[in-house]
Amino acid sequence: MNVINKESFYELIGSAIKSRRKEQGLTQTELANKAGMSRTSIVNIENGRQYPPVHLLWELSQVLDCGPVDFYPNSSKEFYDNHNQSDIAKEIRRVSKNNDIKKESLSKITSFINDF
Repeated sequence: MNVINKESFYELIGSAIKSRRKEQGLTQTELANKAGMSRTSIVNIENGRQYPPVHLLWELSQVLDCGPVDFYPNSSKEFYDNHNQSDIAKEIRRVSKNNDIKKESLSKITSFINDF
């Protein structure tokens, strides 16, 4: 089961905003002023520390002469957290101890999750 890693997702969005800002020849202060935001917010968004809502992505895209979708990552693999697979497998093993799940079935389930 793939789960979005929120931190990585917003780091990629911030990086895309930063790249677009630089392509447009704008400073962080100029972008902030044009978008009606603070420079601190721009810095935090570009570094993935602030998670901008859709309406702010829209505002930024208008200033940067692109669409909000241009900020989203191209490859879904870049922001999925695969560490959850082992957590799921551990949870299945824990639950199976309290239920009568055969070792063979448990092995197949765990193998399936790890291959996913």
